[in-house]
Amino acid sequence: MTHDSISRRRFLSSTLTAAAAAPFGAGIALAADADPTVLGQGKFRYRRVPDFSLRKNGGEVKVKDCHEFARTRSGSMILCTTHTDNNLIEFSPDGKVVRTFGTTYPGIHGLNISDENGEEFLWITDTERRIVVKLDMKGKEVMTIGWPKDSGKYEKEQQFCPTETAVNPANGDFYVADGYGSNWLTHYDAKGVLKGAYRHEGFNCIHGVAYDNRNPADPRLLVTSRAANKLFTLSLDGKNLGHVDFPGAWICRPVVHGENLFFAVINSGRLSWGSDFRGFVMVLDKDNKPVSLIGGTPPTAGAEGESALYRNLEPKPFLNCHDVHLDPEGNLYVAHWNSKQTHPYKLVPVA
Repeated sequence: MTHDSISRRRFLSSTLTAAAAAPFGAGIALAADADPTVLGQGKFRYRRVPDFSLRKNGGEVKVKDCHEFARTRSGSMILCTTHTDNNLIEFSPDGKVVRTFGTTYPGIHGLNISDENGEEFLWITDTERRIVVKLDMKGKEVMTIGWPKDSGKYEKEQQFCPTETAVNPANGDFYVADGYGSNWLTHYDAKGVLKGAYRHEGFNCIHGVAYDNRNPADPRLLVTSRAANKLFTLSLDGKNLGHVDFPGAWICRPVVHGENLFFAVINSGRLSWGSDFRGFVMVLDKDNKPVSLIGGTPPTAGAEGESALYRNLEPKPFLNCHDVHLDPEGNLYVAHWNSKQTHPYKLVPVA
């Protein structure tokens, strides 16, 4: 019996056990796939496309740490990478690079896109320069936000290290997650005037924030507390509406796609940070319950140690996965951090 077969038998066994004991894995389909190249369960099963990369003029475009994706209204994708030859790479679903731009963001980390009266803007965070920058689609800086001194929450600039932004499409308000700094979520109006700063018990490396409009009548914010393995839901004015625990899963930013949420899980199977990264991709339903673990396994009810935690399959299906993106055809793209200049993976859905 192969190592993959053993892993998948264990996965099926742990899924059955976990599904019988809510909440862990209760929404995950019970069938393991006989094909070891297929990852995920239920409606969210994928197979990796071999040799996919981002190419221009016949050669691969240089990348370093690949952090996050955004999608333009025209349908192209943009990846941010810390390689300062090309911090931003716009590409088509087949990996053809349309253009590269941006050379002054050595710590580019968060990438978001907004549409303001038909004009698109990119929002980036730079963890080395400790700034948030709003760019037009030509790459021109139109707003720069530094440490929120006026909030009264910071004594010095070095306490601020932003990782992500989210924009309210209704009024242009934006939110900045200080994930590598002091764990404050700062709230600004469309012109950059500070409106509030929010921090709640359990915030520990608030790595990502997203505007959640899955219920248009009651939009909310989603905040990932990566080091605490928690997903928080907040009101638009920062009130804590509760959280969900994913023990052992170090989730990056929340990505809203239809009624589902997708996460890159950069590390798993442990409650303390470790250097042998164990990543996978998690999919949640509209109630924020897991329905597919793409390359991962759920906790086993009543177990101890690693079996009591979300963790990856072996051998590891991903490197240090940091973000995910889905195109209109349902293809899944996975970006990798600190992975020897690895280009994103592309995965196609399996019927």
